[in-house]
Parts: sequence; structure tokens; C-alpha cells
Amino acid sequence: MIPSLTATVQTVYRRIFASPAFRATAARRRFAGFHSRVIHRQAILLPALLLASLGSALVAQTPEIEAANQKPEKGFYTAKDRLNAMHSAALFLPGKVSEADITAGPPQQKHLFQIHDGDKLICDFKTPGNKMGGKTPKFGCQITGVESADGQKQTLTSDIQEDDPVKVKFGATDNEVFAEIVATRLMWAMGYYADAWYPVQVECHGCPENPISGSGTATTRTYAVANIVRKLPGKKMTEVGKDEQGWSWKELDTANGQPVYERDGLKLLAAFIQHSDNKPPQQRLSCNKVDVDGKTQPPTTTCDRSIMLVQDVGATFGSGGWFTSNTSAKMNIDNWSGKKLWRSAGTDAAPHACQANLRKSLTAKDGLSDPKISEDGRRFDAGLMCQLSDQQIEALFRAARVAAMPKYHNQDGSFKPGIDEASVVHQWVEAFKKKREDIANARCEWKDKPADLALIDNPMGLAEVPNFCSSKPF
Repeated sequence: MIPSLTATVQTVYRRIFASPAFRATAARRRFAGFHSRVIHRQAILLPALLLASLGSALVAQTPEIEAANQKPEKGFYTAKDRLNAMHSAALFLPGKVSEADITAGPPQQKHLFQIHDGDKLICDFKTPGNKMGGKTPKFGCQITGVESADGQKQTLTSDIQEDDPVKVKFGATDNEVFAEIVATRLMWAMGYYADAWYPVQVECHGCPENPISGSGTATTRTYAVANIVRKLPGKKMTEVGKDEQGWSWKELDTANGQPVYERDGLKLLAAFIQHSDNKPPQQRLSCNKVDVDGKTQPPTTTCDRSIMLVQDVGATFGSGGWFTSNTSAKMNIDNWSGKKLWRSAGTDAAPHACQANLRKSLTAKDGLSDPKISEDGRRFDAGLMCQLSDQQIEALFRAARVAAMPKYHNQDGSFKPGIDEASVVHQWVEAFKKKREDIANARCEWKDKPADLALIDNPMGLAEVPNFCSSKPF
């Protein structure tokens, strides 16, 4: 027998007799003699079968053996399974908006380091930024300790175990560092699902001179303005072989089964923060637990609990538009405050069809552009956003360290004349409140008006819904 064929025989022999399917079948036989005869007969027939197929270097496997050897990935093998997961996916988790601790941010898992705004994060360099996707300055780092401003230290213990390196975005010249904090904490406070970003200082050990490319001398380097992300628990779900797949805003309407007010509310929030870089990879379908049935062909993938969230909101609080430039589309108060929220909106006396103002970027194929907003979604967002107090809104921009943006400083780091932290934060708070009033003032046409308006106006069932807007949201 020729060597290449011998190797093929050995490979197929191992696949047949070492396969879980064969071993399971053999284990169920009552008599060991039967098992031995099967092996002997297969061993005699196998070379003959292979010689009969010399015209091909491949030996076809039966579906049973092929399924036994296949290790299904935890992804969707069919578009139908993905659509089923999107149909049941949650968008929103009700909470008491007025009690959200904006400064602390979302609760953290107990087995992880507890990160507080401004903490110094100590970590070991792991991954260059150019291997992590995107264009913003970043790198991967394994946390080994955390020091708070008051000197308290956290170190690795049996109770604190960071499983994976964290993504670090760094540099005061990167406006995403500021926008991500405001956008994700606003979404979280309102009840929409979002990843948790934390503003920190970073002490990176073994950090190369250029952490983006990984080149240059490695030493300990410090980054005074940086963020880390803690992704929402759950597994990102895509169809197998489509790692960059997210969900489109069209699919939000055609596939998701949540109420209109939640779906339109999310679209209106995207317009409010000017999330124009909204192509599908910027949104994520996530599953809490994934079940794969490898016995079907193709394997069947199901989620016990799925959610749909916007996962990349760095290009926000600017002008939006075709080009998501760092200076204009990201954390630019002049551009953001000057951008009208509505292309068209009704009033309390004359409600009519509403359309929000959002121009998607040129690269946002299948993105969201100038969405039509029902009264369902407007009223839902207005009721949630008007529960935010002035102190909470101020905390959004203090947590984001907006006063550290270079535009407010001289070359020596000092504030420009007439500017200090309080005045910078105040400008952003006032711009936010003015744009919020535009949501509260408008009146749109209903799409699916519920019989019980409390579902929209009071999703938490509060005894009294706070209203910090000047106008009545409903």
C-alpha cells in the first residue's frame, strides 16, 4: 500500500473507532465478542474500500461519523436560529432612573477587581492595539492590581480573578475616551443594555513604546487619561464564519419582538447622542447561555436569554454625519448642541408624524438614518430621561472628565482664560438639558398605543414618577 494511502487509512481508522459515536454504540452492546467481530470485519473491509476510491484522496464519511467528529462552535448555523434569538432578545431592563449612581456606574461582578472612576489600574501588557480592530489608540492589558485615590489597594487573591485582559483606550486627544463614558452611562441609567466603561489611569508594565503596533522598548508606562471596558456578560452571537456580524436597525424592526416603544425609544436615543456610525458591527446580539444540538444537520443553536445592544458608541455627542472625524463627530459641544434633534415633530396641540435628525456615516451600510419616531418611543424616552436630576447629568460629564479635553487647555496644561472644570461641565449640562426638552416638548403620532399607558410612562411602577424637565413629557 502506498504511504499516502496508508496515512489515509490510519486517519479514517482512528476517526471510526475512536469516535464518540462508535464508542457509545459499542458500549451499549451486551456482548464484548460482538464488539470484537465488528472491529475485525471493519479492519478487513477498510483497505478494500479505500483502494476502490484511489481516484480521490478523500474518503467520504457517513453523516453519523461526520457529526460525531464535528465540534459545533457556539454560533448560529442557520439564519433562522439567529432570527429566533433576535425575536426574543431584550432591549431594556426597567430600573429606578433617579436612583442610578452615575458616578459609580453599572454594578460589577464580585470576582473582578472593583473599578472606581479615577483609580490607577496596574496591568501587564498583552495585545497591541492594531490586533484588536478599529482605529482608536488602544491595547490589551491583564490587570494585576488597582489603587484608589485614597491609597486603598486591590491585588489578585483567590476571590479576585480577572479572567481575560481588558481593552484599554487611552489619550486625551482621542475624543472617544470621553464620549464612551457619557453615552454608555446614559444608556445604562435609562435602562438600555450597554457595556460598562470606566475612566481610569493606567500603569502598564512591559508596555512597548508604541502599544498600538507593539514596537519599541518595553518598560513601565503611565497613561493619565484612559478607559477600560467590562463587556456585558454573555456571548456575542453571529452566524458561523461571520465574526463581524451584528444587527441592523432594519432588523430591530423586522426581527425583534419587543414593544414599539422600546424599539423606537432606542432609535430616538441614537439620534439624541448622534450615534451616526451605526453599521451592524457596532451593534451586538448576545446570549446568556448557548445550546448547540450537534445531532441535527446543520447543528441547531438556541439561546436561553438573548439581548440586543449598541456596543460601540465612541463616535457620539458631536455632529454625526457622513464622516465620523475625531474633532467634529465625537464629543464636540458646539456641533452637538447646534444639531437639531428633530427634522419634523408635532406639538401638544397638533401631534403629527415625527422624524429624528440623524445622518448616518458613509460607511454605515444598513445603518440608521433620520428615523421615524412614534409617540410610543418619544413618550417612553421622555419619561425616562426627565427622571435624571441635574446632579446626575452633571455626574455624566464629570465622570467622562470632559474638562480634560485639550481644547480647554493651554500647551502647559493650564486652563485657558475664563475656563475651569465647573464651567466646562456646566456648558455640557445645559446643552444636554436643552436637547432633552426637545424630546419632552414634542408630540408624535401613535403607532401601537397600549391600553395601559403606565407601561410606557411608569415601567417601574413607581408611586410617583419624577420629572426634572421644564415641560411635561406626557
